[in-house]
Amino acid sequence: MRALLLYARSRQIPASVVAAALCCLLVHLVAPVADARWSALAITTAVSAFAVGLTGQDADLDATSAWPWPAYRMAHVVAIVAVATALVSSIAPLSFVLRGCVGLVGLAALGAALFGGYLAWTLPFAWFTVTFFADSWLLAPTGSVEAVWSAVAFGVIGTTAYALIRSPLKQ
Repeated sequence: MRALLLYARSRQIPASVVAAALCCLLVHLVAPVADARWSALAITTAVSAFAVGLTGQDADLDATSAWPWPAYRMAHVVAIVAVATALVSSIAPLSFVLRGCVGLVGLAALGAALFGGYLAWTLPFAWFTVTFFADSWLLAPTGSVEAVWSAVAFGVIGTTAYALIRSPLKQ
């Protein structure tokens, strides 16, 4: 149990939960109606708040650890999907939120694998920005099979890259 608490602290999970909850609450208060764009904004802010904790403070220390990092990283990604879905599910339909969380967390995991945790939020935010002006799977109706497969593809590719790449590229 102590290892799990240390892991949570090193990944800034308590602060991320508070930030994600506040962002979702703010979007819920500001959103005039149940619009897909506002729901996507809530999903994006929640995922972005959690994305900064996808890597630790010291990549070299993580690389030399004896912990089974692929298992921990995959569990971390699944936990982010679960918590972000729980936070945003009061704003939009569950299937819409779950699809958005899987895809955007996959993009965040890919960003963490490529750029590190501090820049992991950039890929989900960039995808939301593009989607805001040109529709994509993120804003598709809940019954869209293509949107589900796109989100699952992003989720699997991002999670796999995040689990297998030991440390992000150095600046």
